[in-house]
Amino acid sequence: MMSALEGRRVLDLSRGYPGSYCTMFLGDFGAEVLKIDPPGATLRLPFLGIDDEKWAAYYAQERNKRSIILNMKAEEGRQVFYKLVESADVLVEGFRPGVVKQLGIDYEALKGINPRIIYCSLTGYGQSGPYRDLPGHDMNYSAMAGALSLIGERGGRPFLVSNLLADQAGAGLHATIGILLALLARERTGRGQFVDIAFTDGVISLLTFEASTYFPTGIVPKRGETFTTGAAPSANLYETKDGEYISIGCIEPHFWQNLCRALGREDFIPYQFSAGEKREEILSFFREIFLTKTRDEWFELLKEKETCVAPVYNLEETFSNPQVLHRQMVAEVDHPKFGKVKQVGIAIKLSETPGQIKSTGPLPGEHTEEVLLSLGYTRGAIERLRKAEAIG
Repeated sequence: MMSALEGRRVLDLSRGYPGSYCTMFLGDFGAEVLKIDPPGATLRLPFLGIDDEKWAAYYAQERNKRSIILNMKAEEGRQVFYKLVESADVLVEGFRPGVVKQLGIDYEALKGINPRIIYCSLTGYGQSGPYRDLPGHDMNYSAMAGALSLIGERGGRPFLVSNLLADQAGAGLHATIGILLALLARERTGRGQFVDIAFTDGVISLLTFEASTYFPTGIVPKRGETFTTGAAPSANLYETKDGEYISIGCIEPHFWQNLCRALGREDFIPYQFSAGEKREEILSFFREIFLTKTRDEWFELLKEKETCVAPVYNLEETFSNPQVLHRQMVAEVDHPKFGKVKQVGIAIKLSETPGQIKSTGPLPGEHTEEVLLSLGYTRGAIERLRKAEAIG
C-alpha cells in the first residue's frame, strides 16, 4: 500500500522534543527519516531506570527512523552531511539561533547544495526579535504566550500541563503543518524554503478563541472566570463520590437541557449563561449532587441521556478504554528482543494512504555504516572516517 510521503527523505537534527514528534508524523506516513546523532549520543533516561535499548523500543517519537552518528564539528563529518543533503527533501533542526550558522549547516549554506530542500528550524522565540537568544522550555514558552494564565483554579496558582502545549502542539504539530505546506508549495515552484517555527508563536496560535474575545472587548480572560476555564456550570469538572472527577461539556442549549433533566433540575434550564448568585447556586448544587455517585456511575447514567460527559481518566484507564483500543491508539510493534511492545498509535486516519509503524526506534548510530555504504563510501573510507572521529 502506498504511503502519503513515500520517497521523501528527512534529515532529523532535532535531537529530542519537539522535532522528533514532528518527524514521527513524517515517518509514520512513509518518509525516510534519518536521525543525525552527535558523538556520545544516548537515549538513556536515568530517572526512569530504562536503558537505551528498552527506551528505543517503546519511545514512539523515534519509530520508523534510522540513526547515524556524525561529528558536525569535524570537516569530514560535515562533508558526509553535505552528501546526505544532496538528496534530502526536508531538514528539521532545533538548535538555538546562530548555532547552525557556526557549524556551516544553515539554510543559506544548504540551499546552495540543494535548492529544493525544506529547512525547518524550531526555536523558543523564533529566528528574530528581542527574545531570539533567550533560552527556555515548554513552561517558559507557555507562560510567555499567556496560556498558563488560563490553566488552574479560580483564584489559585496556574498549573503546568506536562509539555503538551509548547513542545507537542505549539512546536511539533506546527512544524509538521509547516513542512507539509512547504512540500505542497514546492510542487508548484520547484523550490524549497525556510520554515521558522517558534514554540511561543505556536502556543499563541492555540489561543485563537481567547484572543478573539480579548481583542474586541479589552477584557483579559482569567483562569476559572471564563466559559472555557471553569466558570460555567455547564462546562466544568466535578468531583465524584469515589474521589475521582467527571467532565461536563453541555455547551449547546439542548445538551444543557438534557443534563438538567437528568439531574432533576429542569428549573435550571433558563439559566445556562447566568452569572452572580444564580450561577453560584447552580455550581453549588452540581458539586453536591455529583458527590452522590461514583465517576463511572455518573458516566454510565449521563452518556445515555444525550449529554456531553466523560470520565477524567488516568493513562492506565485511557489505554484500556474500548474506544481507544477500537481506534488503534494503542499500537503493538514487533521488537527482536522485547517481542510485542506497546506504543501510542497513529492519530491521523487516511483511507487511501494510511500511516504505518514499520520499526521501533534505533539506537544512536545503529545505521551509520549502512547509510555511508549507500552514499558510495567504501568500508576502508568508513574506517578512516571513524579513526578521524568524524562518525560514530
